[in-house]
Amino acid sequence: MERARPLLGTTVAIRVSGLPREEADRAIARGFAAIAEVHRLMSFHDAASDLSRLNRGASRAPVAVDRRTLTVLRHALAAAEASRGLFDPTVGGALAARGVLPRPADAPEPDPAATWRDVTIAGSRVRFGRPLWLDFGGIAKGHAVDAALAAMALPATAQAVVNAGGDLRVAGLAPELVQLGLDVPGGVPLVELADGALASSTGARRWGAAAPVHLGGAHGRPVGKRRFAAVAAPCCMTADWLTKPVLALGSRAVPLLRRFQAIAWLYSARGGWRVLGGD
Repeated sequence: MERARPLLGTTVAIRVSGLPREEADRAIARGFAAIAEVHRLMSFHDAASDLSRLNRGASRAPVAVDRRTLTVLRHALAAAEASRGLFDPTVGGALAARGVLPRPADAPEPDPAATWRDVTIAGSRVRFGRPLWLDFGGIAKGHAVDAALAAMALPATAQAVVNAGGDLRVAGLAPELVQLGLDVPGGVPLVELADGALASSTGARRWGAAAPVHLGGAHGRPVGKRRFAAVAAPCCMTADWLTKPVLALGSRAVPLLRRFQAIAWLYSARGGWRVLGGD
């Protein structure tokens, strides 16, 4: 059984097999409910979301947020530290300045010097040391995929795929053939994935386009404009953020991939495909 809904700025599909129809239907409903909660809490575009409340007020006073928002924020800050700022959830201001994101209403202008190091967490409250605009982007989408599978609470005999437009996770031991979503000469690129997550990203709004969508937080410049990266990892949130250092560093990202038990496939028009990390 498969269902699809528009969420997280894309079409999210959930497929379940190995269960009676009624059980599969209930599991899929639980998965979509978990994803809808992430959408509600962490949308950059929704003025009522936790993320928007932080961008408006956390530089003035601590702001209390939901535990799920804290989970993603802690993971994002850990990813920023591990990648030495190449992944930085505080690049929302720079992305808005380039027209990639809208300017949030009533939020103070971000300080150009602000980075992830200006975000502090105390209990359930978050404070910004300088005005800044958080953007969870794909890492929230990855968390939503992970949260959906956790909420579905499937037995070991079931098989499931949650696909959120470039971020997906397979539960179950049967391998799934996943198309990497890149139309390049020489055939259709496929990855065989079992009981793991896969995230893909390119440095432009679409392959070959000029407008960048990823900025390296360490230097504020576009990364990976002529590259495509797909990363497989144990969870989707980790797979998603790792695509950014892979786009920026190429083969120099291998130690980071190995640290997080991940493997990457990197494509460039000049060099073709390369496999990074893994054994």
